[in-house]
Amino acid sequence: MRLAFLAIDNPLNRSSWSGLPYYALRELRRRFSQVEVIDTPRADWLLQRAAHLRRFGLSPTREPLVAEYFAQTLRPRLDALKPDAVVAINAVHKIVGLNGRYPTLYCSDGFFANIVDYYPQFSQLSPRARRNGDRQQRALLATRASLCLSSEWAVRTAASYYGQPQDRFRVVPFGANFDVEPGQGALRPNSGPLKLLFVGYDWARKGGDLVLEVLRGLRERFGDAELHIAGCSPPQAEGVEGVVIHGRLDKSDPEQAARLEGLFRDSAFFIMPSRQEAYGLAYCEACAFGLPPIGADTGGVGTIVRNGENGLLLPLDAEPADYVRAIAAVWSNAAAYRDLQIGAREAFEARLNWRAWGDQIEQELLRLTGAAASPRLSELAQRRLDRQAQRPPVVDAGVKVGLGGR
Repeated sequence: MRLAFLAIDNPLNRSSWSGLPYYALRELRRRFSQVEVIDTPRADWLLQRAAHLRRFGLSPTREPLVAEYFAQTLRPRLDALKPDAVVAINAVHKIVGLNGRYPTLYCSDGFFANIVDYYPQFSQLSPRARRNGDRQQRALLATRASLCLSSEWAVRTAASYYGQPQDRFRVVPFGANFDVEPGQGALRPNSGPLKLLFVGYDWARKGGDLVLEVLRGLRERFGDAELHIAGCSPPQAEGVEGVVIHGRLDKSDPEQAARLEGLFRDSAFFIMPSRQEAYGLAYCEACAFGLPPIGADTGGVGTIVRNGENGLLLPLDAEPADYVRAIAAVWSNAAAYRDLQIGAREAFEARLNWRAWGDQIEQELLRLTGAAASPRLSELAQRRLDRQAQRPPVVDAGVKVGLGGR
């Protein structure tokens, strides 16, 4: 199968859109011998530079002239390539003007309505920008494109807003970003310092202040609780007892990457109670290390974190005391803590890695193009289903008390 690959930005750059295009491309090239990147570096650069215009109510990628430019630019390149299908990662502005010229598979963490009415930074968009974004998404819906969104929340809200049946979409979670996946480590004991790990660049949006209150409550209860912060250096956390600030750690630097991996392996829980989170790759990464993630039930987080199974998922309006009770219930119960660790790693192996993403995407591409499924794909898919069927229940009743468990 010959594929054309488009992305919101350069997919060969690991920093583009949290690395998702890079790892998606890598997975597709592992499966298909012909995957051609259709890049538009100059236009992407200009659109990045113009992103600041959002503060004035404008959304350049939603402008009709931008979509027309990409249609005129990409159509001859695609016609020359003659792909069996086009895969687009969060690049609706690049494909909408093609009007379904080729079978298309679109992947993102949400549709325009999901994001613009959810994240505060988009609240200043003008009515015209909103109309443009809405028309763009409806134009994509009018094609026969396969629409693969990363969470149940994204599918549910897009279907509701755009008046579509939910089976018009597919839920296909993104995988954790690793060049080499971490091996399964030894189970952590529920003894020693209770170490929390926060990894994120946006301290406020990802619930950092709430995490500080949770730390204070845990220190009152256990005495030796710690909070390790990576990805940012919030002034609010400086000088707080029990807090260690590691700052930004560059995964491309072997020494810094090793430090970050050490934090994932040495911590007791990963905590990031985001206020807005369309998906949340950091939860997937925590699961890869068997580190139970703790989050708030907002956006797409519930697709990754299943309360009492692979982590703790609390209501968005939960108070610090609710988090303290939930964490303490697990930390004080060796069996419950062990089961959450096992559940976290199993969630990564079954559904939160790029191979699992690739299985579903390959199936969709086969459906789109009418090609026959390969024996390899059938074997991989069956193996994944078998793992899920054999997984023992790990929910501990004490974890769910007063938490509105899913």
